[in-house]
Amino acid sequence: MQNILTIKVHDGTVLELTPSSELNLAQLLFLNGAFTGVPLCSGMGRCGLCKVQFESDAPAPLKEELRTFSAAEIESGWRLSCLHKARSANVYLPEPERVVPKISGNIIGKFASNLPENICLAVDLGTTGMQWAFTVSGEIILSGQELNPQIGLGSEVMSRLAFAQKPKQCKILSDLVTKRLVSIIEQTGPVKEMVIAGNPSMMSILAQENVEGLSSAPYSLPSCGGEIISLGKNLPQTYVPNHLAPFVGADITAGIVALNFSKNVPESPYLFADLGTNGEFVLCLSPDEYIVSSVPMGPALEGVGLTNGRTAGPGAISSFTLTPAGLSPSFISEPDKTAVPGITGTGYLSLCSLLLKSGVLTREGQFSRGNTPLAARLARNITQHKGSPALDLGLNSELLLPASDIEEILKVKAAFNLAMTALLDKADLSPSSLNSVILGGAMGQHVNINDLVTTGFIPAETGPITRAAGNTSLAGAVILTNNKNARDFASSLPALTSVLELAGGQDFGQKFLERMIFQYVY
Repeated sequence: MQNILTIKVHDGTVLELTPSSELNLAQLLFLNGAFTGVPLCSGMGRCGLCKVQFESDAPAPLKEELRTFSAAEIESGWRLSCLHKARSANVYLPEPERVVPKISGNIIGKFASNLPENICLAVDLGTTGMQWAFTVSGEIILSGQELNPQIGLGSEVMSRLAFAQKPKQCKILSDLVTKRLVSIIEQTGPVKEMVIAGNPSMMSILAQENVEGLSSAPYSLPSCGGEIISLGKNLPQTYVPNHLAPFVGADITAGIVALNFSKNVPESPYLFADLGTNGEFVLCLSPDEYIVSSVPMGPALEGVGLTNGRTAGPGAISSFTLTPAGLSPSFISEPDKTAVPGITGTGYLSLCSLLLKSGVLTREGQFSRGNTPLAARLARNITQHKGSPALDLGLNSELLLPASDIEEILKVKAAFNLAMTALLDKADLSPSSLNSVILGGAMGQHVNINDLVTTGFIPAETGPITRAAGNTSLAGAVILTNNKNARDFASSLPALTSVLELAGGQDFGQKFLERMIFQYVY
């Protein structure tokens, strides 16, 4: 057989690709233009968005595929491309089911016809998403958000680092971002300087540094940030804020800058949590003493990897209420009637919270009968989906809440709960000793604080002092484009900070399992 991978694309295009022993099929397809803007789980076999049909010689189905496809679909060659090698085959690539659009506004009025020369670009480079803002003298004139263009090569930090182990592949990841930044800058013309805030893994990959120290224990930083770097001749000089620990990076430093250079500086002690694919936590004991920690949380809060997950954006479901007619969704903005519906991470939290209150979901994450006639009617929608319990949300759009999604939310909850209790124990503080709990990142934009209490992310006594602060990383990056004092403050933080290691502890696994319950565990 000729060593060719033939891809028949839904639009009639035919691609002839060279098979690869280093890439899985989804990665090879991604690097050849497939799945652009699609929030792939990238190797977890959960989202189902990388499905393809083998027209001959289909590989044996794996357990994840048996859960995803019907017996007839398996028989006709449907597989998840992230789970199979990019070998010689004839493969059909269907049209993507879910694409996250790039979102950007218009340049604000007073600058629309006459852009000044001192434009800067602030960027929050997350593992899942990327947000950016053009600024003039610290004022935002245009902003936007989109998926991190690397997401097809790994949905979370460790898988992205694994891909970046080889310099050639690290360059591929870096180029995906830098080429997109060049395109973004074309919207305004020349930019004087960029400030990019991201976790150490994203920043090290972007700068094409050796990421070995971030890939295995004992973890170490390739560079400490707090410097100006060059990302190529087509991009301006780039300031990277200081990193505080191997997995607490420039995005957290930017977040602390945003809090300390805001109109209402929080009073210590306070807990600051930036919750995305990696959970990064800061316990501020005083203006001169910080304890930081991190814990892997996965991309669920970003809306990635869940059955109906969507990143936050127009048309996505952000919360639910229970009415006599059934579940009623609320959208970030009115949905496009042609778009495939989806639920954000905070929408999933809202749904779990509502089901817990209604008795349709137990604290252990199991479906139940409901505690009111209205809830009992909803519980009648519990069905079986590919061999596991699932709740049909009754929205005429085939939206389901399977047990596997509840488990993913519980994992995120357990990680958050563990990090919060560990930091407070380290400082010998109780939750009631805190003056505030501040949430940034994916959770910090649309979350309802009461949902966090109900699902056990935070204890009830901290509910009244918890607030969502939005994208603090981008807010801090904006400040750092124009404020020397802010850069001096950022540079001072590493000397004021100690690190609490969580994942390497002997009892980490046991403590994590104890918190796999929708209840705050002290």
